[in-house]
Amino acid sequence: MYTVLITDDEPAILKALSDRIPWQQFGVDTLLTAADGLEALDVMKDKRVDLLITDIRMPHMDGIELLHKVREKYPATHCILLTAYSEFEYARTAMQLGVENYLLKPFQKEEMEATIEKALENIYTSRENSKHLFRNNILLRWAAGTISSEELGERSGLLDINIYLPEYMSACIRKKQKGSLSAYCSACVEELSGDYEVHQFWDDKGRYVFIIGGDGLETDRIAKTFSRLAKKLGMENLIALSLGSAVSDADTLSQSYKEACNLLETADLSVAGMQIFDQSRHSIRPDSLFIDKLNGLFHQPSEELRNEGYQRIGKELLPFFEKEETNPALFILSQSLQRLFLQEFPNRPEIRQQLYSRMHLFSIASLEDFLNSVVELLEYSYLLFNYYFDQLSPVIRQAIGYIHKHYADGISIKDLCVKTRMNQAYLGFLFKKETGMFFNNYLTQYRICCAIQLLKNSDMKINDIAGNVGFSSASYFVTSFKKQTGISPVKYRVLKQNLSNMEEVPEGDQDDEQTVR
Repeated sequence: MYTVLITDDEPAILKALSDRIPWQQFGVDTLLTAADGLEALDVMKDKRVDLLITDIRMPHMDGIELLHKVREKYPATHCILLTAYSEFEYARTAMQLGVENYLLKPFQKEEMEATIEKALENIYTSRENSKHLFRNNILLRWAAGTISSEELGERSGLLDINIYLPEYMSACIRKKQKGSLSAYCSACVEELSGDYEVHQFWDDKGRYVFIIGGDGLETDRIAKTFSRLAKKLGMENLIALSLGSAVSDADTLSQSYKEACNLLETADLSVAGMQIFDQSRHSIRPDSLFIDKLNGLFHQPSEELRNEGYQRIGKELLPFFEKEETNPALFILSQSLQRLFLQEFPNRPEIRQQLYSRMHLFSIASLEDFLNSVVELLEYSYLLFNYYFDQLSPVIRQAIGYIHKHYADGISIKDLCVKTRMNQAYLGFLFKKETGMFFNNYLTQYRICCAIQLLKNSDMKINDIAGNVGFSSASYFVTSFKKQTGISPVKYRVLKQNLSNMEEVPEGDQDDEQTVR
């Protein structure tokens, strides 16, 4: 659990930060305050502080001087800077002192929560403070779509990032085996920078990410550059690369990043040699459309209802059925399963290979083989899902069940703790430790899954869907939906409608299909 120290000479700011932020949800069990830098240092003599949030302008000792002292005496402490002065001199100095971020007063509650959450995530993963941490955090928030246009515009000038180029795309690299990527990534940046603007960072899932911007991005040319340099450095067996599609403005970069991440997350990385996954070469697959159904089935206690659900999924995959060993419909289902497992058990990356190994056992020679394979894969996945779910502690299983039952209500971790009589900070810390995400993030994620079901199966307006699944506002729902899926709810609904209008089954299989209608 964590200790946070807030330092500000304005009592109203101290009270607002103390009362409005759900500290215990983030695993913070001790919240301290100080009125200036000298008082903050006195507090830190007696208390280990994980995160310092400090104003700049304060009497006796200002925030910048305080940061200098903290860096000297307590280098492991992470820092967030508050200021009412949008002056680059402060920001530059703060960056050199390794702050997580700086926020301009008056700040938005959502922006403050996102910044605190990211800082605690960095503490949880034991990352060191450095002058690059601020830049990496901004680049990650840009790619993930969790930064406002206003904040991105203000930060981009400070970081010398051009957010007005005609096109942007994301590329992600994952290591397939042990080895250093530093030489390879440096070579890629140097080569690509001749034609494009390139920024790079490590994301929170261990992927090395490139943001590439320019005029007329040529995906094939970019992919060949990555491939050629890997071969030149003898690193083909080390690298799996994914390329998201090109987008037309900085605000939609998250779509490209989400595509690139999904391609890597659901890839079979056991294949030898360098692997390149290009979104522009992937036809539209409805893999994400099954995640909410699978989640519901795997939490369904009735075996009869589960089996009925398995049969329905098999029928929905018929438009993609082909009589071949590497059946595209089975591949779509496998991707859906992997994305569900990665969503529910992000700390269990080994599941990916378990699912691929199982899928490779199937041989599809007929429609009957295919339908049997779907049921067998889903039955195996159900057992796997419940095996990993049972590895969670009873209290976390209870928390997840509480979310599934009450997600549409205005619930919080506080409500659950009242029922279970647990300490909020401890439950928040334990939830993060066991599931890989904070309680509120899991709640939001589950609400998005339920919203997807409504987008697919109803004509409800976006505002009504937002309220139906528990979001306090439509704008927050849209932002959260885009963060999780990479696209807006409206675009997702259009995508679903396009998929529904696709040809039912390949010619020659219609007679077989009629037998399972």
